[in-house]
Amino acid sequence: MSCRRSVCVLICVFCFCCALGNVKHTFSIQELTVSQKELMDCGKQKKLCVTSSDDCLYTASDGVPQVPRTPEYFLNTSCHYLIQEESLTCRWTQTNNIKSQTISFIFSRAKDFNHCPSILTIYSTFNLTIKSKSIFSQKEQFSDIYPVIIRDIIQAPQPLISSVDVTDSSINVTWTSGENPVTKCKIRYKCLNSESWTETADLPSSVESQFVIEGLQAFSVYHLRVSCSHRFGRWSDWSNETRVKTSESLPSAAPSLSYYVDSDENSRNQQLVLLWKALDVTDAQGLIQGYEVSYMPIKQPSLKKTFHTTHLKVIVPVRSEEYEVSVCAYNSVGCSPHRRLTLDASRTHDVPALKSLWVYSDGASLWVCWEHEFTVVNVSEFAIEWSGTTDREHSRWERVTGSTFTARLPALLDLDRFRLVNVSRSSVAVQWTWREAEPSVSVRQYRLVLNGPLETRTLTVFPNKQQHLFLQLHPNTRYSIHIHGETTAGNFSKASLDVSTLLLDYDEMLRFAIPVLLLLLVFGVFSVLTRTICREYFFPFVANPRYSLIGRWLLDPHLQGNGSICTLKLDRVFLPEKSVIQLERRVSLSDHEDVLPLKICASAGRTAVEDALAPSGLPEYVDLPLLPESLGYVQTG
Repeated sequence: MSCRRSVCVLICVFCFCCALGNVKHTFSIQELTVSQKELMDCGKQKKLCVTSSDDCLYTASDGVPQVPRTPEYFLNTSCHYLIQEESLTCRWTQTNNIKSQTISFIFSRAKDFNHCPSILTIYSTFNLTIKSKSIFSQKEQFSDIYPVIIRDIIQAPQPLISSVDVTDSSINVTWTSGENPVTKCKIRYKCLNSESWTETADLPSSVESQFVIEGLQAFSVYHLRVSCSHRFGRWSDWSNETRVKTSESLPSAAPSLSYYVDSDENSRNQQLVLLWKALDVTDAQGLIQGYEVSYMPIKQPSLKKTFHTTHLKVIVPVRSEEYEVSVCAYNSVGCSPHRRLTLDASRTHDVPALKSLWVYSDGASLWVCWEHEFTVVNVSEFAIEWSGTTDREHSRWERVTGSTFTARLPALLDLDRFRLVNVSRSSVAVQWTWREAEPSVSVRQYRLVLNGPLETRTLTVFPNKQQHLFLQLHPNTRYSIHIHGETTAGNFSKASLDVSTLLLDYDEMLRFAIPVLLLLLVFGVFSVLTRTICREYFFPFVANPRYSLIGRWLLDPHLQGNGSICTLKLDRVFLPEKSVIQLERRVSLSDHEDVLPLKICASAGRTAVEDALAPSGLPEYVDLPLLPESLGYVQTG
């Protein structure tokens, strides 16, 4: 039993030690900003200003709060002061495990504070203590004492880039720096593919400034940031990053041109094959839209021919004479320098053809091997062209050095992430991406198929295309879009989408909805303005007797005649004064209708009862005493 207890104790100790070893110190970045209106006095303690009234602690003669300090929990503390906001911001790294805490500042100095809200000024100096307090355990921790000189920690406001104008080689940057003017600024910029920033020298600045960055690469993306400073203090935080692209420029280099003459001994026809290399991005300085090719016999300039192409190879018929060939690349701005070449089509080609060529696949890679006969002519480069068997127009190129006899073509690609991009009343846009194929994937080609109730469309997709827009579709019609892969074993469905075209486009809906809304608005305004007239003519007001005091009395079933005569009892009525009541005769409309007698009138010293069948006449006015409300009627007969 003792052995088991010992083992259990050892296991517990081991687990406890492991738990202690696994405890990791947590680090958190803390920040607090205080303004003048948040500072409070501490009453008789004139050497203290606090952000919380609970921090008015006992102080020594030098004004330093007498508190236990744990500076190891407050690391990398830095503060800055903003003039326009008159606020102090401090940031530090907290190393304790307190997750929920309150943070406050304690300002102190040996000299008394006259007015705490006024200590955050440009010429103030004081000592700062940071306090953190756990909400749950109420444990307090105090930082070390940080002497603060406001003038030395003034930070300019973060500038804002307001506008950017670009050319093919420069960027004109305009920025603002707030209401308080700054004295100097600097700009940092870098190209999209670069890791390092380039900073300008200090630039004289004001509330709104501008600067032109020159010597940039055309048709390139740059990132810009601006920082400013007052004549003293610290630099501001860098502005938000602005991304801008320079405009296109003329291509700076001519295409690298090669050729060979291919002749047919039987027909004696000759063909000139021209090959050139695509310009590098730095030389293209824009998006190359095509190439201009011209050739002419030197002895017959009038036979000059010029055409445009988007390919990197052309074949033209020639005769056995000298020709002058010119090729240039062009973008939206203009053409590059021309690459001119003079050749004699009657001479045999100095570079022999390759002896053999074979291709094999290794997983997802395609390898090309060849043999070449060494001659006096130095071969500097091999150009490899390949394309799909069903689409020879879209060819791809790879160039290797002349000392290489094996080349690995770009990996086989597989279609991925097929998704819907946009749907309208008459069009559907789809998009996909290409990724490196798995070794087991061997797809010859992919086909994009759209199936509808009235039509079917099919097209082949290649790696140079990543989206397609189907046009002239029927509105409010359901279509299915499929990607089919073709292999040696057969076809398979790669991905599919079901989509329905819209009945109305957004613009059409707006054109329909806006007039309707305006009509409803006009109708509503008209109804509000004419509601009195409408009620008067179409909905006249009918009086409801239930809302009238007399009407309710008349409709009371307890007061309807039942053949009994009610007589008002006046036995115990004191008649100090007289009143007047009007009496009128009620005439029966039929023989069967009961006639109610007239009210009994009384005056001091006499009682009179008038017959109900008395001759009618004008209304009579008699004196009637003021009757108390407690008097009732007594039925007689």
